[in-house]
Amino acid sequence: MNVFSEMVHSIYDCKSYAIFLKDRKRKTFLFGFLLAAFYFLLTIMVPFVRFQMSTGGIMKIVDEVIPDFSIEDGQLDVEDQFEFEEGDTYVYIDTKHGGMTQEKITDRLYRYGSVIIADSDTLVIKNSGQVQTLSFSDLDLEITKSEMIAAFSPFVTIMVAAGMVVIFLFMEAAFFFGVIFVGLFGMIVASCMQAKLTFGELYKLGIYARTTPLLIKAVLSFLPFGIPFFWVISLGISLGYLAGAIRNMNTPDLGGQPLEFYSEGSALEDRFRRPEEDYSQWNQAGEDTNQWNPPGNP
Repeated sequence: MNVFSEMVHSIYDCKSYAIFLKDRKRKTFLFGFLLAAFYFLLTIMVPFVRFQMSTGGIMKIVDEVIPDFSIEDGQLDVEDQFEFEEGDTYVYIDTKHGGMTQEKITDRLYRYGSVIIADSDTLVIKNSGQVQTLSFSDLDLEITKSEMIAAFSPFVTIMVAAGMVVIFLFMEAAFFFGVIFVGLFGMIVASCMQAKLTFGELYKLGIYARTTPLLIKAVLSFLPFGIPFFWVISLGISLGYLAGAIRNMNTPDLGGQPLEFYSEGSALEDRFRRPEEDYSQWNQAGEDTNQWNPPGNP
């Protein structure tokens, strides 16, 4: 059974978990890696692509928000007055009407944490409590809006790509780390069901048991509302799959009793250890042999 078939069977067929338990570690890792990758595609990449298609991209938004401007011969020129105020941020640019008075500048610097105020000659910036006043004639800079967007566009693309890679790696690590808790709680479930499964085996089954919860979580991400404490529900679903898998790990020759798994060390020990019943029969046979005397002996 290939990895993609296992993904389908892990959703509806608890009997297949006994087969999953026989998979090699690298195949199980590949299963978990692809499962987390699909979750990343559904919850991060699909919304991002929809955002790009609906808005035209980040730089398109920047182009629409920032007014046309140019810096030439030591002066800033903006076609229209621009004012932006949101939260603790304030931006005011006016190069046609003499700019803002000093009293108003002082008031804005006092009221807001992040401030940008500019006229045709000077630029006032407040950030992290520090206030700087710059003169465009001292900057030795000539640039237009289109040139600025063209210069920053590759940088934004690299930053977005790097951010996606970081998010992907974080989600992969979070997935395999989260399965640890499935394995730990799975030990309680296995103990209640009298199934002797090691933590490693429960962790392995836990990777497959995360398929349905992640699928449900991915679907819920498209809804305009969230479900509180869904992580508890998600864990419960995974433990339910573990319980179903353990319950179906029965064989006819065991009389309906659950399968028992041991580590390699204990398996080797059991292989060479004679059961008590056979040991008694062996000793009894030896005693009978010692008591038998050949004909003619006194």
